[in-house]
Amino acid sequence: MADNDNSINQSLDKALSLLEYFDAENPVRGLSEISRLSSIPKATVYRLLNTFEKNGYLMKMNTDGKHGQYKLGMKFLELGTIVSESIELKEIALPYMKALRDDINEDVQLVIRDKTHAIYVEKLMSKHPVRLYTKIGRTASLNAGACPRAILSFLKDEEIEYIIKNSEFVKYTENTIMDREKLLESIAESRKNGYTISHSEMEMQTIGIGAPIFDYTKNVIGALSTAGPDQRFTEEKFPEIIRKVKETAMNISRELGYKG
Repeated sequence: MADNDNSINQSLDKALSLLEYFDAENPVRGLSEISRLSSIPKATVYRLLNTFEKNGYLMKMNTDGKHGQYKLGMKFLELGTIVSESIELKEIALPYMKALRDDINEDVQLVIRDKTHAIYVEKLMSKHPVRLYTKIGRTASLNAGACPRAILSFLKDEEIEYIIKNSEFVKYTENTIMDREKLLESIAESRKNGYTISHSEMEMQTIGIGAPIFDYTKNVIGALSTAGPDQRFTEEKFPEIIRKVKETAMNISRELGYKG
């Protein structure tokens, strides 16, 4: 696209371009230096760099007696860890997801946690003409849907309590669980059974079945689910689908070094 495309925020584009001046050879840059390299007025650069610093993307420091020096902040490490975990998890999970999709002929989805949300990082579609609307990159509240809630349900108690207290949960449908007590009841049931189930919580007339994925530290790092229109998920099929979803999630966990 051209730089003057109306879909681009010019101010944000200018701000982000400043980050490209930080690299392995130049991990620290000064205010005046960045202004000179970018040909952006010093006052503007100052405001932009301070905004990055406020949000954790840059750190201000003094080096060799020089003031107004900046280096990349810990926010990039945090985001990089999410990307790294996502790539590793996808590579390991994909063969198992394909096997499950081919076996039950329903959509199969993979999510990872990003603080108080889940991010859909992979989706395999069934051969049915009627499918769910879920795309890679979509975020969802951890309270809603089988896959996101499979992460929430198997976190440590203190993490669950923190998320419930500090999250602005989204109400996707009339069936989305918003009440704290009902959510805790659902979590307790999921822990007891080893899986989560969603009845029209993110889309009406759908059912989802999810299971957590653990790493070698026994922490839940993601979840796997299958979902589709409720007319295809009959009571006769339920037990077998649940067993296969749980088994697939456990196989992925073991590939990640989980010993539970």
